[in-house]
Amino acid sequence: MFKTLDKYVFRELLTPFMYSLLVLTMIFLVNFVIRAMDRILGKGLSMLVILEYIALNLAWILALAIPLSVLVAVLLAYGRLATDHEVTAMRSGGISLPRIMAPALVFAILVGSFTLYFNTTILPDVNHRARLLGSDIYRKRPDMDIVPGYFIDDLPDYNIRVNEVTEAGLSGVVIFSKSDLREQVSIFAETGRTETIGGQIIFTLYNGEKHLLDLDKLDDYQREYFDSTRLTVKVNNLELKRRESAVRGDREMTPAMMYIRIEENKDRFNRTIDRMNSIRLKSPLFDGDSTIDMIALMDTVKRIPIPEKTPTEARTRVWNRTIDKLESQERLLNSYLKQVNKYLVEIHKKYAMAVTCIVFVLVGVPLGIMTRKSSGTIGVAIGMFFIYWAALIAGEELADRRIMDPVLAMWAPNGIMAVVGIWISFQVSRERTVINILWLKTIFNPLNWKIFPTKKSLLK
Repeated sequence: MFKTLDKYVFRELLTPFMYSLLVLTMIFLVNFVIRAMDRILGKGLSMLVILEYIALNLAWILALAIPLSVLVAVLLAYGRLATDHEVTAMRSGGISLPRIMAPALVFAILVGSFTLYFNTTILPDVNHRARLLGSDIYRKRPDMDIVPGYFIDDLPDYNIRVNEVTEAGLSGVVIFSKSDLREQVSIFAETGRTETIGGQIIFTLYNGEKHLLDLDKLDDYQREYFDSTRLTVKVNNLELKRRESAVRGDREMTPAMMYIRIEENKDRFNRTIDRMNSIRLKSPLFDGDSTIDMIALMDTVKRIPIPEKTPTEARTRVWNRTIDKLESQERLLNSYLKQVNKYLVEIHKKYAMAVTCIVFVLVGVPLGIMTRKSSGTIGVAIGMFFIYWAALIAGEELADRRIMDPVLAMWAPNGIMAVVGIWISFQVSRERTVINILWLKTIFNPLNWKIFPTKKSLLK
């Protein structure tokens, strides 16, 4: 059962958490929409498709915003409690700092549990759907965007130019066929209009003339006048075509899927090791004088296309071929190990991001009590988060290059930050000064440097 203190701190945490989650999600979302604007606009997409694309990309934004919102909420809540001297009252009543932190830890465990479920179950599938929709949007050809006075070559077989675009339609239409057609077509019309049906664009033209020239028979030239005519042009990918794909990247897989891929790559790794041993044992240039080795030597020499003058040259050629085979297999080994590392990084990153909610409480509670409620609280939170995120990205890069163990790379930022948080909490519980603000002011404020004598020294 929760006690009065726990309920009180829970309420203090819940409100800033919800507000910060909303604000941070909107900030990340606006940044994403601005960056994705060039891929969305000019494609003739419906508003429902645009909203679906934004909603699907909202998943990874939430995965980032939730841990940061926990940190902001903890800093604001405990900063408010410290500003109003409620933390002092609790400490005077015999409540220890770990007991004061307990409600925040329970809150972080609940949020972290949801984050873990979200990252491992919901996020991979949503990322997969977002990637497919994004690639479908990228492959979609834009609808006709006619700008007066300019030739438009969006159509596969024709170029078009108009003098004016009005509500009634087009005016001064000129259409030329492209050079890859067997028949040169030139159309001039006073007015016209367009309509899109399925994967076709239909031009209806009025009061003009059409010129036809057979490029195989240059003497075959036709000129036609028309009151009205229609030109149908087939355009691929004019409409958004949804597709399904079973191929998934590492960020689109659940941990169970990635563990299956890890086992597959380990099996390929072991088979490659066996092939390398077989190459080494069958090579006549390694230890052994068995009949198999002699047969392998004769077979290898027979396959050499260039005749050798001496046995030494033959042995050198065989040696080089053997080394090339071993090096190609070694490259396969490295690729399999990189794949294993990539999947392990993604698995542990999903878990580490969930545990970050708890780590941020260990750091945020003592910092909130020290800094109290101030305008720089959110700045401190964002700064800490980006330091953590930069360390996570650096660890991911090092693990992908096989410079660092994947498990260590993903959990090291959490471990370092947890140790720092526990140390700060220990100092705050003993009411010690962790950072000497006056000392920092003396160091970083040039006005405090005693380069010139003070007024008191001048009076002497």
